Amino acid sequence: MAIKQEDCIVIKSAKGKKNSTNIYSHNCSGELSKFLDRKNYSQHFILVDDNTVNLCLPVLLKGIQELQDATVIEIFSGEAFKNIDTVQQVWEQLTEYHADRRSVLINLVGGMGCDLGGFAAATYKRGIDFIHLPTTLLSQADAAYGGKQGIDFSNYKNQIGVFKDPAAIFVNPEFLKTLPAEQILNGFAEVVKHSLLDGGKFWKKIYLIENLSSVNWKKIVQQSCEFKLSVVKADPYEKGLRKILNFGHTIGHAIETHLLKNNVDVLHGYCVAAGMIGELHLSHKLCGMPEKKMRKGASYITNHFPNVNVTENFFAELLTLMKQDKKNRDGQIQFALLKDIGMPMINVAADEETILKALHFIEECYNVEKSL
Repeated sequence: MAIKQEDCIVIKSAKGKKNSTNIYSHNCSGELSKFLDRKNYSQHFILVDDNTVNLCLPVLLKGIQELQDATVIEIFSGEAFKNIDTVQQVWEQLTEYHADRRSVLINLVGGMGCDLGGFAAATYKRGIDFIHLPTTLLSQADAAYGGKQGIDFSNYKNQIGVFKDPAAIFVNPEFLKTLPAEQILNGFAEVVKHSLLDGGKFWKKIYLIENLSSVNWKKIVQQSCEFKLSVVKADPYEKGLRKILNFGHTIGHAIETHLLKNNVDVLHGYCVAAGMIGELHLSHKLCGMPEKKMRKGASYITNHFPNVNVTENFFAELLTLMKQDKKNRDGQIQFALLKDIGMPMINVAADEETILKALHFIEECYNVEKSL
């Protein structure tokens, strides 16, 4: 499929500043070429995965003189490879090809690859520049922004990582045309999350979406990333407000970790969707979210996302996994919840009995009718 370079979004993160400047361009390759020319890096390395190496790399290389001699580093896609072994492969190739501190790593990958590539670059020789060129809806609407770079460790999500902004982020919505439907849905979960947190017109716009194949993703991606960046600008190191972005992820990460440990291939967004259902229930019970709105949100999610088979027989393990969540304090499982749509709350503690009721609510909503 031919991918155009037109109508790209360019998002630059100014080093040393808490805010990011959004620049919307109609010539993505030209903007990237000018950026690389201005930086005058000693070497260019391009991180790709087993999908983007064929679908996206040729587009990137076309017409960008600065990248004709770039070294390509290929990794496997998928959460199962978001680990120290894959990072070591990247480090080894950077070392083999004599990358120095004036080199740059260009991450032409999805969300997992952006996290991992950013971490590899931020730690190699105590840090080299990296650029995100996100290729999936998940990464374009969410994962590429905010400066969190990291990997999974010992069967726990994102346990090792750093806060480090990329030198720049270039977003080409045309790359989304290479994605299968399930990958669009995977990223849509984070869009839904942002809309529930933001409320107002954003939530109303998302709620009216029925058929994802007819969506103008450029506008949705722009609105989603602008919302996230506004939160990150106010709290870059997740000391307070930024914690709202964890909505759906305490339960969602536990589900994802459980399934991956049991060799079930599952997409991050599907787990976050299930997590949001459970955390909508917690929002109703602990924060006073109106039941009607809780059920409206849960119904919207179940109508769009497949069941990841959350069943009572592994609730105990989910609780154990949640106890390892980074947001916890004083031995209590902490959540980011909603008092109402568009009214998030942070540091909300929940006891095990209340969490179990939320897990049962997920099972009830899906009614074990949809399955992966």
